[in-house]
Amino acid sequence: MMRKYSLIYMLIALFSFNFISCDDILDVSPVDSFTDAAVWSDLALVETYLNTSYSKIVSDVENGAPYSSLSDEVYHMHLYGTDIYRQGRISMDSYHFGYGNDKWSPWGYYYGAIKEVNLFLERVPEIETTSEREEKWKNELIGQGHFLRAYFYYMLYVHFGKVPIIENTYGLETESFDEVRASIEEVGNFVVAECDKSIALLPVSYDADNFGRATKGAALALKARTLLFSASPLCGTPSAEKWQKASDANKAVIDLKDDNGNPVYSLRNVESSEEYSKLFYDKTNPEIIFLKMFDSKWVVGSNGSFLHQVPCGGGRGFGEGWGTLQPTQEIVDRFQKKDGSFDIMPNEEIDYSPWADRDIRFDATIFVDDSYWGIGEDYRRVEFFISEDSKVVSHGRDSKSGPSYWNATKTGYLIKKFLDPNYDPTGTTANTTPWIFMRLAEFYLNYAECQIQLGNNAEALDYINKTRERVNMPKLTGSDIWAEYENERQVELVFEGQRWFDQRRWQTLEYTYNNVPVTGIEIVKHIDGTKTYKRLANPIETRVFNAPRQYWIPVPRYEVRRAPQLDGWPYE
Repeated sequence: MMRKYSLIYMLIALFSFNFISCDDILDVSPVDSFTDAAVWSDLALVETYLNTSYSKIVSDVENGAPYSSLSDEVYHMHLYGTDIYRQGRISMDSYHFGYGNDKWSPWGYYYGAIKEVNLFLERVPEIETTSEREEKWKNELIGQGHFLRAYFYYMLYVHFGKVPIIENTYGLETESFDEVRASIEEVGNFVVAECDKSIALLPVSYDADNFGRATKGAALALKARTLLFSASPLCGTPSAEKWQKASDANKAVIDLKDDNGNPVYSLRNVESSEEYSKLFYDKTNPEIIFLKMFDSKWVVGSNGSFLHQVPCGGGRGFGEGWGTLQPTQEIVDRFQKKDGSFDIMPNEEIDYSPWADRDIRFDATIFVDDSYWGIGEDYRRVEFFISEDSKVVSHGRDSKSGPSYWNATKTGYLIKKFLDPNYDPTGTTANTTPWIFMRLAEFYLNYAECQIQLGNNAEALDYINKTRERVNMPKLTGSDIWAEYENERQVELVFEGQRWFDQRRWQTLEYTYNNVPVTGIEIVKHIDGTKTYKRLANPIETRVFNAPRQYWIPVPRYEVRRAPQLDGWPYE
């Protein structure tokens, strides 16, 4: 049984500290059992304290319960609690929507993180510095603290909308807790204000020893995301003023320059699916704005979680995967052919490969039958097919009729995106493959969305096409610019945890998700060695979405019982 923490408890100040090193990117030695006075008089210890807050940022692949599985992108075979949301059963009493730990109960998880950052921001300004270098260091740490608080409040904002804004710690002597939920507008404004404080203090970049810390660009990007969310229908009546603020913020990310006047971020042009794949595990990719590195020693958020994506048939290549995260046929149909046309999987049987000549992003993103994977001697063909006659032709080793059928894909697809070809689940790469939270392509698309809403379709089309041009896809015409935009956004950002938040802020889940069947593909290998393909006749899953209530995640009932003024909106 997971421990339940009340908001009040989460905001109690810490009186002693135990630390471990959290991230190689932060590269600090473990320290423990330091007194309160010692910690808040030493910048190195303060930095170590802050590192624990960085570890609270959750990547979308951790624990096998990504936000993608709450959208139309992914079928989550092993459930891990995602079925509570997918079947419309989420409530104040059943409030987890992922694997049963704190990370998928965001109320307690993020207020716990905020508690730590609040204490940090209260105490660090008191530290006396003795040099210009120390003062710069101190200010950068404060800037990172404001960024982290902004990030954690942003996560509360996009899950719950209205939440209490707590900027101080509560001591054990506190007589009462009377914080109430601020309005959606107030919460959004608070996140933006925290980002602005961070922007003023953070550098554009760090040296190699501090790679991965929040930068000015990361703070600008978080501000831009927040304003995009705030301008969308879910947060109230959209207006030209809101969209203009979001537009300006996203353009500021795109236009950010270094001290020499050079662009900080740029898109890398690619010529093949292999080159596109590399964008997601190469930390030198120039479009990366903010990422989370993983520590092979302490296994912080272990990216061994990528095993949820890997085909189930054994071999050292990626290890035997768990086949958990399965792309739907619906997302496969979103990927155009190289000429810009669509090739929708038919219901009737076909005798040719349905994935030929697709956008190079497709081969980089999704495992299909006859894909290749693995390392060295274990490099092999993926086999999702079933046999017409298993006595003559064996079932595919990765198929639902194969030797590891319990972990095999039901949709006929698995996620390939993010996987380093040299990924080794028994070695360090299992834990050190980074997760990219923010990259330039997203902000091109964010800016384009703002321009569409402002009526500047030509400008919007220019930025949409930038993400297509770098993968050699033909330019869109703008004949149906919103449909073109939405499709390009889903293809470019697929499986990155954006789609669920997009569909919520647009308020479209009741149309695109509720009672919409999830389908896949059936692949049959015949006795003569040929294969046929058709869309599965029966849905794998039909999801339930209760609008408008389910657009927001519920505050746990235990919390409302302890602090009734928080109320159960919109669930009660």
